[in-house]
Amino acid sequence: MNRNYFYIVMLMVCLITTISSKAQDNRSVLKDSSNAGLKNSNYLKDTTLLNNDTLKKKSPADSTATTPPPKSHFQLSVTWESNDVYLGRSDSTALPLITPEISYLFKSGFEIDFSVGISLQAPCPAVNSWTLDASYTFNPGNYSGTATVNWFNYSVNSGSVNAAQNGSIEYANSYTLPFIQPSLNLTYTFAAPSSKPDYQITFALQQEFNFLKNGNLNITPTATMNASTQNYYNSYYKDKRFKIPRHGKPPIPANVSLSGEVLNSGQFQVMDYEFSAPVGFTAGKWSFTYTPTYAVPVNAADIRLTTKINNQTFVRTYKETLPNQFYSQLGVTYAF
Repeated sequence: MNRNYFYIVMLMVCLITTISSKAQDNRSVLKDSSNAGLKNSNYLKDTTLLNNDTLKKKSPADSTATTPPPKSHFQLSVTWESNDVYLGRSDSTALPLITPEISYLFKSGFEIDFSVGISLQAPCPAVNSWTLDASYTFNPGNYSGTATVNWFNYSVNSGSVNAAQNGSIEYANSYTLPFIQPSLNLTYTFAAPSSKPDYQITFALQQEFNFLKNGNLNITPTATMNASTQNYYNSYYKDKRFKIPRHGKPPIPANVSLSGEVLNSGQFQVMDYEFSAPVGFTAGKWSFTYTPTYAVPVNAADIRLTTKINNQTFVRTYKETLPNQFYSQLGVTYAF
């Protein structure tokens, strides 16, 4: 418990110590710590850059919440990410992705997005997942709210830790203060029939700082805390961790069967703390982002591993090892 208190304090201090009294009143909302906020131009409203290998977006608050664009328009984006990390968890091998996305933004605040995640793992690139989502953003005063419905599907060979998820319903809240912007995101994730739904809460603190005379260069220090159930993770250990083929690793012998189970996967608890500093640059209808993220996972799961060799069965329980994760994301967006 003391460890959790320590990270909560770090969460608060990380931003407060960097805040300037001259910070401008901006409306960028949490990018799930792994996604960068972009500065708006007259014809550009930023959508969520994809989180990790999930083609689904992180919660709506993971995107840069803005006022609706002055005119309805299409938007194309491509995002590269060094590894798929979800709530501080990742596969046993790195999963770099490149994700093209097409969006249509309505001036009323509605938005529709479709994207495809392509795994860059050797021996050859392959579709990892796809996502389709619809969202609505509104901004009364300093408050910003976004409601999003996501549908997504993963390849049977996907190494994503949340590949059992089929979609989500999300609501993001944020409020802009002169010196900081807090946000609170609520997510209900539904899954395949073989899994159970999950509940997630994300709390973040961030502040955007603008540079250059026109403010087209910005950096947004962000600190995030994620809490969730782990039914998705239980499905990953059961169906993915020890069963899907991975490049560079020997296959499991035919006479050996491995299956894992996350004990108490329905327990709601803090999953990780994330610290990031998204950097965004806008030039006309083009926007570029770079987001380095450092994730500190907590509350490692107790795993029950069942091994079957021929006609013999062996069962052991162990606590998983959760190393801290550093990963980055690079994106480019064009609005037309």
